Amino acid sequence: MLPTIGIAIGAGAVSALLFSVTMKGTAIAMALAYLAPLPTMIVALAYGWQADLIAVLVASAVVAGVVDPISGLIFAATIAVPAGLLSGLAGLDRLNFYDREPKPAKPYSAGPGTLALTAAVFGFLVSAGAIAIMIVANGGYAPAIAAFRSTLQPSLEEALSSGVDFPSGLSADDLGRLIVRFAPAAIAASTALLLLINLYLAARTVQLSQRLQRPWADLPSTLSLPALAGLVALAALVGWYFAPEPYNPFLAALAAPLALIFLFQGLATLHALSRRAPGRPAVIIALYVALLLAPRWIGPLVLALGLAESALKLRERAAKRPPPKPPANREWNP
Repeated sequence: MLPTIGIAIGAGAVSALLFSVTMKGTAIAMALAYLAPLPTMIVALAYGWQADLIAVLVASAVVAGVVDPISGLIFAATIAVPAGLLSGLAGLDRLNFYDREPKPAKPYSAGPGTLALTAAVFGFLVSAGAIAIMIVANGGYAPAIAAFRSTLQPSLEEALSSGVDFPSGLSADDLGRLIVRFAPAAIAASTALLLLINLYLAARTVQLSQRLQRPWADLPSTLSLPALAGLVALAALVGWYFAPEPYNPFLAALAAPLALIFLFQGLATLHALSRRAPGRPAVIIALYVALLLAPRWIGPLVLALGLAESALKLRERAAKRPPPKPPANREWNP
């Protein structure tokens, strides 16, 4: 037990260090900070929830001591605790863990869809919590938005005066309005993405060390989201566009991470459905290149496929079809 505690303490310290480098503000520092949850997630998957808890507490305490208590609280609420809970759920070996009966022959493990949906919920909670805190701290929604824009304005004007060209000839005020509008969605989606990327890297790392206690799931065929979540995502997207303030920022915070995970399900569906296709590697490469070059057009199509998959079960239907028979060899008979 003592070696495990030592590993957990070390992982928490490394996680805190990765988060603390954000104070430098460089690109490399920000990239390292994105991996801040990785050490604690590795510990959670390799050594269990007790080590996970120790690592999360140590990481939060170190950030609070090295930076300041407010930063430690922010780190715990937005990164450490969500990452610890998500990796703990991923390592859970049975559903009814309060049951005193012997463990079943096939213990429960949360599937990729459950983990993705949980990450989306955490993304929503982080973003919605930030909005709520701003509203309470500033005495209302309008003062909170005004305070946020006044904070952004000097940086935007400095960037404009230094020769940075804003897209489509936008002024600093216009860009500030766009940032305010899309900030809740960006925070929620980026939080969910951070959690999912680090969970995947942690699981791969633990798998390579042969300490992963659950079988590795085939993501293209097992990443499955419920149809109800798709309905919630569609309702949130519509509400984000039509609902008045102060409701639309909360709907944006809900719509963005759900749209992200349904985009992932669309990609998983394309991976699964193309397994029998000739020239599959070229098709997959072309898909991702198109998604990077034209996300405005390709992204919604993949998202729509992900939503359709939850309703129509396209992968199940394709799996039930028999594979195509090879053409029969016909002898030439003059």
